[in-house]
Amino acid sequence: MDSAERLTGRAARLLAATLCGALCLAFFFRGQIGNGFTLLLGDRHDGVIALSILEHWYNVLRGLEPWDRTAYFWPVPGTLGYNDGYLLFGLIHAGFRAAGLDPFLSGELVNVATRALGFAATLLLGRRALGLPFGWALLGAALFTISNNLFIRASHVQLFSVSFVPVLGLLAHGALRALWEGRRTALLGWGAGFGLWFAAMLLTGFYMAWYSAFLGGALLLAWLAVAGAGARRHLLAAVRAQWLPLAGVLMLAAAANLPFLGLYLPKAAETGMHPWTDVIRNAPEPIDLIHVGQHNLLWGWLVRALNDAFRPGFPDWSERMTGLPPLLLASYLAALAWLARGPALAPAWLTPGRLALLRALGLASLLTWLLTLQVGGVTAWSLVYQYVPGGKAPRVVARYQLFITLAVIVLAMAFLAARRWPRPVTAALVALLLLEQANGYAPLFLDRPLENGRLAAVPPPPPGCRAFYVSAARTESRFGEAVADPYNHNTEAMIVAGVWHIPTVNGISTFNPPGWPDGIPEDPGYLPAVEAYAKAWGVTGLCALDLRRFRWSGPEER
Repeated sequence: MDSAERLTGRAARLLAATLCGALCLAFFFRGQIGNGFTLLLGDRHDGVIALSILEHWYNVLRGLEPWDRTAYFWPVPGTLGYNDGYLLFGLIHAGFRAAGLDPFLSGELVNVATRALGFAATLLLGRRALGLPFGWALLGAALFTISNNLFIRASHVQLFSVSFVPVLGLLAHGALRALWEGRRTALLGWGAGFGLWFAAMLLTGFYMAWYSAFLGGALLLAWLAVAGAGARRHLLAAVRAQWLPLAGVLMLAAAANLPFLGLYLPKAAETGMHPWTDVIRNAPEPIDLIHVGQHNLLWGWLVRALNDAFRPGFPDWSERMTGLPPLLLASYLAALAWLARGPALAPAWLTPGRLALLRALGLASLLTWLLTLQVGGVTAWSLVYQYVPGGKAPRVVARYQLFITLAVIVLAMAFLAARRWPRPVTAALVALLLLEQANGYAPLFLDRPLENGRLAAVPPPPPGCRAFYVSAARTESRFGEAVADPYNHNTEAMIVAGVWHIPTVNGISTFNPPGWPDGIPEDPGYLPAVEAYAKAWGVTGLCALDLRRFRWSGPEER
């Protein structure tokens, strides 16, 4: 093949990837496109908490706030550490906001951008790390981008950080390949990129970063078990030969993680992280392996039948609704069996090194996934919770299924690509794998025009107002959200504080600071709790914001 033919082939593949990626994004965000981006993912509780943190980073980049202290829970230090940090999301958000977009539209476009990044990185991972044929790598990227479990759990926007995992995989592959081949400069470059990206992921969404480290450790142990003595000796020799650049990479990684450790370790000690009762409640049962939601186009009937038979009354909105579609799961299991046997006739792209990597990934993904399962309230995850550093932080263990989806897809694509299928069978497989990702449920519960209108209705604060609390909260409910609830006034206070640059003593998060006023404005004890909090933290110039009449009152009027 001459150079002109190669260029033509690359251009054709680039065009195909671009069109496929655009179609995947349009499919995943079809609801928002259809409603003109008026109804968005999330709700005015958790969704607005996330937006307030994105707005925090926009303010940080403009020099309006310190990086580690948000505009809510004022003036407690390190308040970013009470929730995920959303760093990478916030940097993207800042770009959209600087272009003049409102915070709600900007937040949704952050989700679009991260899905686009995940598509591109997954395609490159399949091609570069595994050498998959272009068509199967493209299918894997499409399945990852439109994945059913993220689609139905997308109200928790921090879960979109799973899109950053294939980028981490690409950086790890580049660093390890450079180490293996003795290329010191490349090792420094790829290794530095890996360390910095992982540190950024930790400050973005802890779940996916910690799961990456958890699976990565298991993957290393599995590779050492399956790679063979010769490969192990080669790795040891490579480490000895390149100890100096490796030490440099490790030092950079340690330095890059100091902000995360300085922010979150004190908060972990303060809060104690999540109790085991919360964790076990959200650990998946075997049924949840295929819990794709009752509105899945192909498998909703199966989910309903299994829930009715084995756990009647089980809520469809449960956090455990993170399962994988049966055909994709069956392809993954077939890949495990195929790798355990050893391919009889390996295709050209399946080199011994890639075969060892796939075997290790299969073993590590299976064993770590099994650790998450509970049967009758008993689960081996209790060992992870007790003995693995950071194991007490993930509250919803079922979210591991969102993370492991990438490994499942990679292994399934490798198995399918390694076999010769008749064209009709291939077409049917591809169609069904794509179709079983379709779901009729989308958590679009954030009314953009309504929320933007409420933000615009907040007048400038009175002179001398240095911080505020909410004295009255809205009473209307667009989608049945609770109004006599601590989320109602606290979340709106958070977004007002972030957008209008006036701090609030209100706020609500995964964890809350000492002395936090946990009532609602209608409670008799609410105002005394606010005043006690303000006195304890030395707040002066405290004013009140009425979010029913959109009126301020200054300290002298109370």
